[in-house]
Amino acid sequence: MTRFISTDAQLQAVLPELMAASFIALDTEFHSERWFYPRLMLLQLRADRNAALLIDPMSVSLAPLALPLSTKPIVVHGGQQDVQILHRLLGVVPNVRFDTQIAAGFVAAGYPVRLQALLKRFVGTELEKGETLSDWSVRPLNAAQLRYAAEDVLVLADLVQALQAAVSAAGRTEAVEHAVGEMVRSATATPDDETAWRRVGGAHLLEDEERACLRTLVAWRDREARERDVPRHTIASDAILYDLARRRPTTPQEIRSNRRMPGHMSRQESGNVLNMLRSPGPVPDALPTDKAGFEVVRAISRVIERRTGVAGELLLPDRDVHRLLSDAPKAWSALAPWRAELLGDDFRDFILGEAGYTIRGDLFKPAESLTTSLTNPAEPR
Repeated sequence: MTRFISTDAQLQAVLPELMAASFIALDTEFHSERWFYPRLMLLQLRADRNAALLIDPMSVSLAPLALPLSTKPIVVHGGQQDVQILHRLLGVVPNVRFDTQIAAGFVAAGYPVRLQALLKRFVGTELEKGETLSDWSVRPLNAAQLRYAAEDVLVLADLVQALQAAVSAAGRTEAVEHAVGEMVRSATATPDDETAWRRVGGAHLLEDEERACLRTLVAWRDREARERDVPRHTIASDAILYDLARRRPTTPQEIRSNRRMPGHMSRQESGNVLNMLRSPGPVPDALPTDKAGFEVVRAISRVIERRTGVAGELLLPDRDVHRLLSDAPKAWSALAPWRAELLGDDFRDFILGEAGYTIRGDLFKPAESLTTSLTNPAEPR
C-alpha cells in the first residue's frame, strides 16, 4: 500500500497513475524552524484508492508534478501550508477541491479539528500520531516515519466520502467549496510587506508617526528575512520592532536601552534602523480599535454557530468582522451570499444599526424581549 519514490525515473513511472486519478489525496512533511520558507522534506500522494506514494524531494525533481497537481482534484486536511509550499516550489496553484478540516466546520464538528478526531467520529478508526515532531530531514526515514506519512493520505478517502455526505445532507456543499477556494486564494496570494505591520500585536494602539515607523520596520524585517531565507525573529521579533516604533530612539545607545535588543540591531543595523525611524514615510490608516464591538460580533457568531452548525471562524473570519465594524453597509454587501444567508436578517439589522438585539443562550433575538425578561422573573436569565 506504500511506495517510496526516490528517483526521477520512479516519479515518471507513477505520473500516468496520477493523471488518471479522479482525485489525489495530498499531505506534506516540512520543517520551518530555521528558514523563512518552510522546507519540504516529504510529499505524500495517493491517487484514488491506490498505494500511498511517498516522494522524496531531497532526491527527486518535483517539476513533473506541476501538471497533475494543478489539474486533478486534490483533497487535503488543513491544507493551507501544503498549498503555500507547493505553489512556491512548482509555480502552479494546487487544485485543492476539498479540505476535511474546513468541511468539518460546516457540520457541527468544530474548527479547527485534528485529523485523528475526525477519523474517529466520521469513520470510526483510530490513527496514531507519534511522529509529529520527527526529524524528516534525516535519511533513510525509519519504518515509523514511513508508516505515519503514508497513513495521512491512506485515511483521507474514507473521511472525504463521509464528510461529503454530511456536508451534502446539511445543504452546505456550495459554502464548503467557497471556503476552500478562499483558503487556496489566501495561501497563494503575494505577501504585502507594506501591510504586514497590521498583524503586530498592539499596532492599533500606536499614534500616527509610531504606526509609520512600525510599518517601515516590519516591511524591512520581512524583506531581509525573505532574502536571507531565515526566520523573521532572527532579524527582529515583532516585540522588538514594536518597541522601536513606540520609543523612536535617535542614537545607538537609545536603541540598546531595551535589554532584549539583539546586538546587531544596535551595532551593524543601527544606522539603517535610525534612518527608518527618522524618515518612516507616509502615515498609514489607523487600525480598528473597537475591541468591545469585535467581541460582541464574535459572541454573536458563536450563537449562530450553535444554531447553524457552522463554525464562527468560518462564518465570520476576523477580516470580515473588522470590515463590518469599519463600514457595515459596504462590508455586508460584499459578504458571500452563503454567509449573509446563514447570518440572517436579524444579524444584518443589528450590524447596520437598524435594530437592537440581545443574546439568550442559543438565541439572538430582538432587544425588546430583554425588557420582558427584566420584568418577568419567571423567564430564565
